[in-house]
Amino acid sequence: MFIDGQNLYKRCKELFGSPMCHPHLLAQHLAGVRSTMRPGCRFYTGRPDPNDHPDQARNLDRRLDGMRKAGVTVVTRPLRYHWDWGPAPDAPLPRPKANSAPRQATMRPWQRPREKGIDLVLALDVIEFVLGDVCDVAIVVSLDRDLFEIPQALNNLRKHRNGPFRVEAAVPVAGSQKQPKILPGFAYTHQITQQVFELVKDPTHYASDSPTWRPPVIPPDLPGVMPPLPGLSP
Repeated sequence: MFIDGQNLYKRCKELFGSPMCHPHLLAQHLAGVRSTMRPGCRFYTGRPDPNDHPDQARNLDRRLDGMRKAGVTVVTRPLRYHWDWGPAPDAPLPRPKANSAPRQATMRPWQRPREKGIDLVLALDVIEFVLGDVCDVAIVVSLDRDLFEIPQALNNLRKHRNGPFRVEAAVPVAGSQKQPKILPGFAYTHQITQQVFELVKDPTHYASDSPTWRPPVIPPDLPGVMPPLPGLSP
């Protein structure tokens, strides 16, 4: 499984009110009974500059250390920063809707972080792993439209692969959504619902400044074997 960390973080926070989950548990759920061993899991994210943003870098490093101990392969790239105008931290703007009323906001200059190279390295890894016969099923967890090109690229290179393969997607979805969200080109799109999120949720407060803070005990496996998902067979 290949996880776009920031994309998943923002979407889960927006939909479920909590941004973090355990990647290895999500991988186990999505693989279900199709795999007789623990599925591989790779987590991609930008990392804050520890010199300019030491607290943010520390908080992320705490979380990433726990992932590594759980068997997740972590891939990071330095965040890039540029000055921009934005609302004051103590008065953030709400998410706009079609009928949102006009709002007044105080704008202040701030250094906006941007990920550079994460989607590229994730896409290249998927292609390398599939064509290199490292995996038969690749699950991409992201709503980044740039990554929608992966299935077509692999289909174009199919002659370089010895056996069959599948490229699937997984996306968080709102409970109010009546129809499944389908990403174009992928063989299957897994729906990460609120129920699924609760199974793999990470409630740890990594930003704690307490001198007694200790890493959490991370469960190695889901409590039970997950049934196969609709439309999939082992």
